[in-house]
Amino acid sequence: MAPTAEFCGIDPEGMGQLATSLRGAADRLTAFSKEFDGKLRQHGISTPALREIADIADWGGTQVSMLHGRIDLINALGEGAPELGGGGDRSSLVRLPDELEDFETARGLANMYGNDIFVNFDGELQGEIIHNHADKVAKLAENPQAAAAFFALLSPKVRDSLPSLIASTGSKTAKQDLAAFSAALGAALRAPALVPAFAKVRTDLVRPAGSKVAAWNRLALLKGANAPSGVRSAAARALVLDDFAKKPRQDWRAAGPTEMKAYGLPPDVVALGLEVLAGDGTAVRDVFAKLGGADVKLSQTEKMKRFLDYAKSAGTGDEVADAFGRVLEAGTEATTEKPGQHSPAAAAFALDAIKAAGPFGDGLPTVAKDSMVTIAKSYIHELASGARFDKAVDRASGAGVPANWVPLPGVTPAFYLSPGDTHRFLKTFVGDKQLTDDFDATAAQFRRDTLMAAARLDAQGGTRYFEDTARMFGDLASAEFKATLDVRGEQDATDDLIRDITKNTLALGIDRIPLVGPLANEGVKAGWELTKAYGISTALDGWADSFETRVEEVTGTRSDFVLRQKYDIAYILHEAGYPASEPPAELISKSTGNLKTYDEFLAEAKREASEDKKWEQVLREKLTPYERWMDSNNALDTKIEDASKFQTSDQAKEQLRVWN
Repeated sequence: MAPTAEFCGIDPEGMGQLATSLRGAADRLTAFSKEFDGKLRQHGISTPALREIADIADWGGTQVSMLHGRIDLINALGEGAPELGGGGDRSSLVRLPDELEDFETARGLANMYGNDIFVNFDGELQGEIIHNHADKVAKLAENPQAAAAFFALLSPKVRDSLPSLIASTGSKTAKQDLAAFSAALGAALRAPALVPAFAKVRTDLVRPAGSKVAAWNRLALLKGANAPSGVRSAAARALVLDDFAKKPRQDWRAAGPTEMKAYGLPPDVVALGLEVLAGDGTAVRDVFAKLGGADVKLSQTEKMKRFLDYAKSAGTGDEVADAFGRVLEAGTEATTEKPGQHSPAAAAFALDAIKAAGPFGDGLPTVAKDSMVTIAKSYIHELASGARFDKAVDRASGAGVPANWVPLPGVTPAFYLSPGDTHRFLKTFVGDKQLTDDFDATAAQFRRDTLMAAARLDAQGGTRYFEDTARMFGDLASAEFKATLDVRGEQDATDDLIRDITKNTLALGIDRIPLVGPLANEGVKAGWELTKAYGISTALDGWADSFETRVEEVTGTRSDFVLRQKYDIAYILHEAGYPASEPPAELISKSTGNLKTYDEFLAEAKREASEDKKWEQVLREKLTPYERWMDSNNALDTKIEDASKFQTSDQAKEQLRVWN
């Protein structure tokens, strides 16, 4: 068929006729050369020309073999292709990429693995041969259509048990070798479907496997394939998760010690199904939207809880919980979208995830808690808003804006949590000091940035965003510490807070104060820790006095927390440009050009103290001009006092008793 701008191809039937014709012509040439060579030799005539004719005939024979091989290859790869239609000789044509040489290579590898290596060898030698050719399989990923041809031509029995077959050799390179097959499969799945026969492979991957062992093998092959979202979600559902949603209480283990040692993959097919989804938010959300099909009447939150219930009861629970935590991270886009800017799909999933995990509180499997704090950091806008008690305290968690809600600048939640759901979700990770520190670093920076933005807006006149924002963070700090108390108990929780304040505020000397670089982060973190201290100092019976007493026991330093808060608020307002007269020179830090922090004054006082004048007296003298400056600026002073009062409110504790 003559090439056109639209299509150029080979007709296998026509090629077969050509091969037959060529075979006949070659045979006739061979017969002719033999006949005349014999006759001429009888008369002593040299016949070099007849030798050339014989060579042409031999060449024709080799071409016939090549043509028949191409015909078989084209027919195999074109299996399942629809008829092109249009009448005439086009009706028998199938569309294939013009990459026949690469297809030949793929067929050779498929035959070698499917009909030789996995049939005629075993043990260590088999493992060596698998490894020796695995790089050729991996290289197929550079030509996705060749990779598709390889899997289309590979024996289905071998393809469906590749992980177990490779692991059974005991090869130390089994993980690396399986990764080669996965890479080639992933390339084929991600590419346009141009090899018709590969369609059956794709279909097989996303239909029930018939047994848990077969399902485990398919999932293990897909695990490292980086398959498209649609394939991941369809495969995970068909191979295990739909069945799990319908009947979770059964033994889901499908792999043995050999596979576990070879690949480090979970033997639990539910856990492995989740592993295939982890990292792909689109696939995760698609699975939970459709999980179980029409037969499962659970809400998305209830579906999530089913996995956590299973993780708490199964012997393979840690593997399930770890994978499930990362699945929630992916579905919420916690690491791929910016806080306060989440997409509607991710936010809707996050709302359900927070509501599903919250009731487990500290009972959530430990290995999933790091995922909860990752979600909490990404959804800090939603948690901060959820802790608010100033408006719509009786609200239910949801996407709609609560009645009479007053938005705050710089706080852009995609949904609105109830105080109870906020408190319960915080309990999923505050029992772990390291995870709490991780969350606090985000909360501290968010507090700093949001208060600064509110102060700048208020500086323009006519608004009180700063006070309302300070109240919100007071509520969040109080809710977080209340959750910590519920989980860890008063002694443990307060000891940690004391150590943090000691480390991040009281221990900072004057030569370490500059608010730039890493130490700037320490100052921001200290502000949040003090906010937590202020927020709960009046919320716990008899706690305020004991807290200050125990700080003195740890540090030997008298700490007036309310005073610290006052100067922290003043520092933020001044840095934001809130209207006020120029502060006296002695209040300005030479290293930063801004107001000195309370800790700078404290460090100077300690350094300048003597036997005749204790540091407390020096500190009072240093703070006196600060107080006079604030008093002389009535608007600033009022704002500082109001914001301080809002942050020391005990509303969170009292309200949570009712609205938790």
